[in-house]
Amino acid sequence: MATPTRNDRRRARTREHLAAVARALFERHGYEAVTMEQIAAEADVARGTLYNHFALKEAVLAHALHAQLAHDLEPLLHKVVARRSLRTQLAGVMEASARWWEAHRSYAAPYIRHRFQMLGDGNAGQGDSEMLTLYETLIEQAQSQGEIRNDIPAALLSSHLHFLYLGALLRWLEDRRIKLTDELTGALAFFMAGAAVR
Repeated sequence: MATPTRNDRRRARTREHLAAVARALFERHGYEAVTMEQIAAEADVARGTLYNHFALKEAVLAHALHAQLAHDLEPLLHKVVARRSLRTQLAGVMEASARWWEAHRSYAAPYIRHRFQMLGDGNAGQGDSEMLTLYETLIEQAQSQGEIRNDIPAALLSSHLHFLYLGALLRWLEDRRIKLTDELTGALAFFMAGAAVR
């Protein structure tokens, strides 16, 4: 992996600044009310600069949410990794994730919309790399211990798990009576059934 250049670091700082400003505006005015022009003005950058980093408002939101989710869940991950089985490790991630999304429900619909819009451009996993890497690491460990099947690459199983996760979020958004914890528990059970050693 190449060492980031000064331009790479400056670009990353600008993206973080834009995402933080956007998130503050979303919190203050509500996601739907905020425009890209407002984000650029509040961040004190030209609109072209904002669009150079984020083509859509949903992309700014996704970037901000990924950063916040990674920050909020990091303290939990050490505890999760120490659990004995893949099922209990992933259950811990799902439980914490459900609590997080319950507290951020107003952002879930535009986030999911953006994720599925990205499917055709090869960037569907962009921004999710930490979660996908975590899943893959846990799955590889479980495969090496004979806990789950090893005839499917860990990276592919990780991707399948992540799309089950996104599908659970989508169902939860469609029906306010559904508990996200239940949906994610069901998604995990479905995954584990398919990943079981044959």
